[in-house]
Amino acid sequence: MRMQLIVLLTVHVLASVFWAGSTFTLARLGGVGAEALFRPQMGAAFVVFLTGIGLWLLVHSGSHGLSEQLLTAGAVAALVAAGIQGALRRRPALAHRIAAGLLLVTAVTMAAARYAG
Repeated sequence: MRMQLIVLLTVHVLASVFWAGSTFTLARLGGVGAEALFRPQMGAAFVVFLTGIGLWLLVHSGSHGLSEQLLTAGAVAALVAAGIQGALRRRPALAHRIAAGLLLVTAVTMAAARYAG
């Protein structure tokens, strides 16, 4: 289980860093270059969600404490961010600015969850 956890966490963090980092950059650039990064970003988001589910099953299954509540809030914010990036694809500046805020919320809740329980 320890190796599974290490691999899942590593892939989750790397995909998250790419997705959030490129979103923050595109938000700052007013969406310039967003079309070229749309597929890689959505691919990273998909990997983030799959590995997040795996991490939840390995570490948090059956628990309903503050950590799990924070992780759930972060996951919902990330899902909404991905949805906005897809729905507002024709308005990349707006899409990435909103998604960047949501991914910031996600990062804060994920970090806080580590120390909440």
